[in-house]
Amino acid sequence: MAVTLMLGSAGCREEGAAEKAGKKVDEMVDRLRYGDEGDLEKAGRKLGEAADDATRKTGEALEDLGKELQGD
Repeated sequence: MAVTLMLGSAGCREEGAAEKAGKKVDEMVDRLRYGDEGDLEKAGRKLGEAADDATRKTGEALEDLGKELQGD
């Protein structure tokens, strides 16, 4: 996972103060919500959240396409 993050961010600009602060807030919220989960549990949870998000976005895109094809 760390390698994926490094490769994925290789072409990105440097983070600003707001992005760094946002990440810290996200980490604190995760610790409060999920306690001391291990790395594998965290990775599994994040993967599940990403899959849920992708499923939702795909469904929305298909609904939009269906409306467009129907001429709505």
